[in-house]
Amino acid sequence: MDGFFITARQTVILFMLMAFGFGAGKARILDAPSVKRLADFVLVIVTPCLIVTSFQRPFDSAVMTGVVWSFAAAVFTHVASIALSHLVVRDRDAARERALRFATVFSNAGFMGFPLEYALLGPEGVFYGSVYVVVFHLLCWTYGVWEIKGGFGDESVLKAFINPGLVGIAVGLPFFLLSIKLPQIIAEPVKTIGDLNTSLSMVVLGFHLAGARFAAAFSSPGTYAALALRHIVVPAVLTAILFFLPGVNETVRLAAVIPAAAPVGASVAMFAVRYGGDGEFPAALVAVSTVFSIATMPVVVGVAKMLFGGVS
Repeated sequence: MDGFFITARQTVILFMLMAFGFGAGKARILDAPSVKRLADFVLVIVTPCLIVTSFQRPFDSAVMTGVVWSFAAAVFTHVASIALSHLVVRDRDAARERALRFATVFSNAGFMGFPLEYALLGPEGVFYGSVYVVVFHLLCWTYGVWEIKGGFGDESVLKAFINPGLVGIAVGLPFFLLSIKLPQIIAEPVKTIGDLNTSLSMVVLGFHLAGARFAAAFSSPGTYAALALRHIVVPAVLTAILFFLPGVNETVRLAAVIPAAAPVGASVAMFAVRYGGDGEFPAALVAVSTVFSIATMPVVVGVAKMLFGGVS
């Protein structure tokens, strides 16, 4: 049961950090413009620093094998989610249906995934978890744009390759491949900034929870199907497949399951607004899913940790 209790403890800590953002929002210490700038700081500065720090390790062929498995697991998770969302998720309103399908596919891999990976697995977990983020960004700015808009835009392909997550990987990967260590005078500040990821990410999420209208999420019957797929079905299927795969490192397995079990990503609301839709329903969906993950993430990740601990 250690896997469950460790995961539950870390999840509770993350939500306690959210409480600071929630309280700051209610007390009007933070407002929407300041939180948007804070979120931009996390995405553009903090996350790349965290990724670069995770790549500060000597090259190892076994680690590269783990990267390949991580990439395969991330691709499977997203493709399976896309297929299941089109089979199961339905709504009479086309815009809400597109938002629900987007929400089924794209989890909060960065804001919730990285902090839990770091807490449970350390920098190595973030290292493998960053591979999931690569696939996330590639599909979010291609399939995701197509899903939300109902068609492709000229900007989607370019932006799939120009985003903070991929920039961090592009900077950090050569250091890993060539076994180059950053000078201490550079490495220490980069690590210190990267360590802000957990606390600032949770404050941003907590602020958004403070203003969420939870009832709006349940205006669609498709919400129940989307939440079931996002929180239970997809991570359970991935866990089962990884359990039966021989020779996969436990850290690699768990680093793949954590983002797959994470709640709906805030990107669904941002994309809906960006491409001319209504952000209220997607924002409520994110809030409900985030609260729902208090119960589901410890169970899913804890069970996965127990299962993976008994295989090699």
